[in-house]
Amino acid sequence: MSYNYLTMNNLTHIDFTKKSHMMQLKMRFDVATYIPMDSKVRLVCNIIEEMNLSSILSTYSVKGRKPVVDPVTMLKVLLFCYSEGIYSCRKIEDFCTYDTRAHFLLGGCKAPDHSTLNRYRKLLENHSSDLLMQFVEILMQEGHVNLKNIYIDGTKIESAAGRYTFVWRKAVEKLQAKLKEQLINELGLPEDSSLEYVTECVNQAFNNIRNICKRENIVFVFGIGKRKTQYQREYERIKETLDKLEKYQEHLSIMGDRNSYSKTDHDATFMRMKEDHMLNGQLKPAYNIQLASSGAFIVGAMGSQKSNDVHTLQPFLEQMMPRYGKYLSNIVADAGYESFDNYAYLNDKGLVSYIKPSNYETSKRKSSREDIGKKENMQYLEHEDVYICKNGKRLVRTKDQVRKYESGFKDVIYSYKCYECMACPHNQSCIKSKKEEGGFEKHIKFSPAFEEYRKQSNDNITTEEGITQRINRSIQAEGMFSKLKDGLKYDRFRHRSLKSILSDINLIALGINLNKLHSKMIRNQTGVIEYSKVA
Repeated sequence: MSYNYLTMNNLTHIDFTKKSHMMQLKMRFDVATYIPMDSKVRLVCNIIEEMNLSSILSTYSVKGRKPVVDPVTMLKVLLFCYSEGIYSCRKIEDFCTYDTRAHFLLGGCKAPDHSTLNRYRKLLENHSSDLLMQFVEILMQEGHVNLKNIYIDGTKIESAAGRYTFVWRKAVEKLQAKLKEQLINELGLPEDSSLEYVTECVNQAFNNIRNICKRENIVFVFGIGKRKTQYQREYERIKETLDKLEKYQEHLSIMGDRNSYSKTDHDATFMRMKEDHMLNGQLKPAYNIQLASSGAFIVGAMGSQKSNDVHTLQPFLEQMMPRYGKYLSNIVADAGYESFDNYAYLNDKGLVSYIKPSNYETSKRKSSREDIGKKENMQYLEHEDVYICKNGKRLVRTKDQVRKYESGFKDVIYSYKCYECMACPHNQSCIKSKKEEGGFEKHIKFSPAFEEYRKQSNDNITTEEGITQRINRSIQAEGMFSKLKDGLKYDRFRHRSLKSILSDINLIALGINLNKLHSKMIRNQTGVIEYSKVA
């Protein structure tokens, strides 16, 4: 006779101990007895209890019923789950239901469901940055971080948007210009008419045809076997044209100063990623995430819509300045952050630059030292302000250029030109520009101020301290992304919009810091972690 373990007589057994032949006395013990004293869950409780959570608590009303789990306990659960690589609200719900560590954190409260967890995480979007800063201040008080040296690096993380939902600026502008030209010819407008004027004329034409349809009592018909009147056809054509103009303008408005965006996540920009599954350099919707580390802890995080790191340094430091400004001293970053306005900004704020010059490696090569086309390998006559090339010809100074940056800094570009290059035997090896290869004129353009900033930064990174700073940047700054992507398996965002993904990054940064602090406690490590060159 067959016997089903879970069912008998087609009835599901809810009590799985009903058929047991032994009597067992069940007792409810305190969950804390199962949690070691050096467990990470106890550390989470201690850290959260030290924080000022008044801003989060103020969002809860004193009226009405109390929440199933208070916001402080919810924060403990969420922070611990992020440190364990658990991001899904449904998986966090399972964790709260079945895991002993979650029972300790909940303190006897009922496990929250996934919708409650998601609402709470949404609420934290306005407070996650402050939570990270408070954690850093706790680390500073305990001597784990000093913020004297800040190591900055960035990485691109793919958005939750669809990979083929792109809108390109060039395509939109091309279609917009084509439609504008077509309307100018159709309406007989001046060729230099602005887009606003053309749109106004189309609006006027649409209002006219709409009024005619109302006055003539035109009945619009649709479907097979229906014959549209000429007025209806004209109305639909102008309406379609007007909709296109509005759509193109909306696309450009969403883009702002970017070159692309995603239809399913308007804040995401299409960027070239290292993870290229199609091996064709495909652009994907992503965000440029910047992390600042010190003492092997994350002390700041920022999300950017710009793919190039050079545009992120100033807004990142501006974000940290109000809270950390009096502690910052040395800014260490790789060659991707080098630019005149970044150098000028650091100098203006009194910060020491340890940015690796972009030509640091190439300048060591023999081919670079022997390149006759570079001004460094030419003779300079200071009293005449001219350069002498290998063939003895003179490069005279022409009109200077003034470049203004969005940050407000101004740079002067010196320009030198030689007019005797046509019959020069070194023409091919000297003029290497693709547009001017074998040309008749040699141009040199450079910024003396930028060259001075670069020389100072190069001198900084080549000292003993500079070598130590570069070692720590490569280990600490780049190591954070290794913990993020490989350690916690966070390689793609799960939310949309810049505000939501930044909140998620802040929570992950809190989780990484928590793991590092727990590791130091287990190993009885104290003080600020700093790596040095192996002898």
